[in-house]
Amino acid sequence: MLTVSGLTKSFAGRRVLDGIDLHIDEGESVALLGANGCGKTTTLRCIVGLARPDGGRIEIDGVDAARQPVEARRPISYLAQKSVFPQTLTVRETLAVVARLRRVCGAAVDREIDACGLAALADRSVGHLSGGERQRLAMAAAFLPDARLYLFDEPSANLDPVASRILFRRARQLKRDGRTLLFTTHVPADVRHLASRIVLLRDGRIESDRAGEFEVRRYERMLERELWGDDDDESRRGDHPDDGGVADARVHGAGAIA
Repeated sequence: MLTVSGLTKSFAGRRVLDGIDLHIDEGESVALLGANGCGKTTTLRCIVGLARPDGGRIEIDGVDAARQPVEARRPISYLAQKSVFPQTLTVRETLAVVARLRRVCGAAVDREIDACGLAALADRSVGHLSGGERQRLAMAAAFLPDARLYLFDEPSANLDPVASRILFRRARQLKRDGRTLLFTTHVPADVRHLASRIVLLRDGRIESDRAGEFEVRRYERMLERELWGDDDDESRRGDHPDDGGVADARVHGAGAIA
């Protein structure tokens, strides 16, 4: 479904992506993990055409994104970390514009307003929405088209618990329906509940790419070390009840976290 080969990108002389090679088969749900600044968002933005790579190749369903950008990205739907919509349009008007652009029937607008809990906000202008409400609108826009490849960049950021449940219920249904998902996150629970594979980025390069059996606890430790440092890290000694084999057993195989 998606093949990225030798992808490179620099900003102001700083190499952000340093030869990314990534292949995702149709129906996979892949978590793209790593610290801030490692290149996760830039990778997604290159795939959807919001950033132009310096080198490399992107193929979506066998179509070269550089040579046929419109055709290549037609099967994609993208949920950004922070979406920008016209301030004066209402929620319903915004979704109607997206529906027309994506050639989606008008009934889908009502469907997403209901599914994303936007009924009470449907006639409110975007300029009067809170940050979380705008992200919920972005979520509805991302689910409007019947896409084959969904890209989510920090999808649970800025969402309240109710909206997060809506998002991941819909995402898990997409996974069951055989759609392809690629998402970034800093939340290990997102990985457990949605991913069938983990790709770990470090300094613009892929450090590991594992399918089937993961080490979610290892990723949790990485986040803990970044936050707290290495002092008195008991979880690294193997005596934590969720450490080692217990964690591996909990997330062994796609069925365990589907």
